[in-house]
Amino acid sequence: MMKPTGEREFGEDEYQEAVISFDKHGNVESFYLSISMNLYMNVIKSNLELTDLRRRQLILDYVEQFRTAYNQKDIKFLNQVFSDDALIITGKVITTKHAEGFTSQKIQYNKQSKEQYIKNLSGVFKRNSYIKVTFDDIEVMRHPVNPNFYGVTLLQGWTSGRYHDDGYLFLLWDFTNENAPQIHVRTWQPDKIGGKPLPKDEVFSLSDFDI
Repeated sequence: MMKPTGEREFGEDEYQEAVISFDKHGNVESFYLSISMNLYMNVIKSNLELTDLRRRQLILDYVEQFRTAYNQKDIKFLNQVFSDDALIITGKVITTKHAEGFTSQKIQYNKQSKEQYIKNLSGVFKRNSYIKVTFDDIEVMRHPVNPNFYGVTLLQGWTSGRYHDDGYLFLLWDFTNENAPQIHVRTWQPDKIGGKPLPKDEVFSLSDFDI
C-alpha cells in the first residue's frame, strides 16, 4: 500500500505491485513498481520463439523500471535510458471554433530533443509533490529486420497534483547492449479526440519510424 504524501487523502487506487531485490546479506538492491501479472502474462504468451521470450522478459523488466523512474522522479535513470539523439514527440488536442458555430479538434504534435525533454521533465518533477504513472494494455513488437529493436505500445495514466491524463505511449527500445538498453523514440498521444477513442491506425507504432 502506497502512503500518500502531504495532505492528500488515501484512495482505493493506492495499491500497487512492487518488486524488491535483495543481495545475499539481505540488503535491498533495487525497488521498482511492477506491471500487473495479467499484463505480464499477456505479453509473455504472445511470443513464438524462445530467444524472443527472454527478450520480452527483459523488456518488461526495463518497462517496469522506466515507470518507477517517473514515480520516484529519478531523472538520472531517465537521462541514462534515453539515447543522446532520442526523438521525443508529444501530442496535445487543439480545439478550433468555426464561424458556422461548430467546433473541431485535432492533435498537434511537438518534437523535442532529449536535452529539451529532460530539462522540461526536471521542472515538472520539482513543481509536483507527487507523480503517479500507471501502464496498461502493453503490446511488444520486434522489428522485422533488426532483432535488437522492439516497439512497446501501452496506455499510460499520469496523475500529478491536480492534473491527470490518459494516453498512448510508444517506446522504441534498442537492446543491442542488453546491459544498457536505450530508448531512441518516445511518443505520447491522447487516447481520445472529440470524445471518441483515438483510431487504432493513428496510434504510433514501429512502422511509423525508419530504423
